[in-house]
Amino acid sequence: MKPFSPKPAGYPIEELSTIVGMSARNIRAHQTRGLLPPPVRHGRCAYYGPVHLRRLRRITVLQKQGFNLVSIAAMLGTATVDGAERLDEAMAEIARDQPAVARCLERHGVLGKDDEGEPAVVRPSVSRAVADLAGAGIPPLAALRFLGQFLDRVAPLAGEQLAVLKAQTGGVSAAPRACLAELLVSAFRATVENAAEATFPDGGPGTRRPR
Repeated sequence: MKPFSPKPAGYPIEELSTIVGMSARNIRAHQTRGLLPPPVRHGRCAYYGPVHLRRLRRITVLQKQGFNLVSIAAMLGTATVDGAERLDEAMAEIARDQPAVARCLERHGVLGKDDEGEPAVVRPSVSRAVADLAGAGIPPLAALRFLGQFLDRVAPLAGEQLAVLKAQTGGVSAAPRACLAELLVSAFRATVENAAEATFPDGGPGTRRPR
């Protein structure tokens, strides 16, 4: 059974470029600098959503106010260079030495190709989470391997439960797909947070309890 993976909502880069009044080249440059998260890919197409739109408009406003890109990066709270570099290294290692893990992540829509054809995490939320975990002391390679194993177990369950819901309700239209996805994400988040609290009672490696 294929994982529940609807086409992401958003804009191709040409459309986003027109909306924000910025060249596609500059958009990609901001992405390379870490000012902009990577787009979500569906097949061979890349889609930029509301988060990208708001970020680009914010960047434009700050540039007009005289701030340089280094200052803007600090203000917007982009990922650290160290975390980004470690994630890139993990991507290269997975593609080179762990093809089974790479195929798993590709199958679940997590791993794809960047604009240069290099392996890359194509979901911004995953990139941020892996970078944060790297800062907490969990290697990106371990985090991505765990994610692949987790998705392999979760995807069939999600498909089965959605099939049950469809049968119980007489069919589900395209409109509530995002709502269903959010519902499942919330449920899994609560489950994993509870499990993580029991597994890492002190907040995990490299973290601090709030005072």
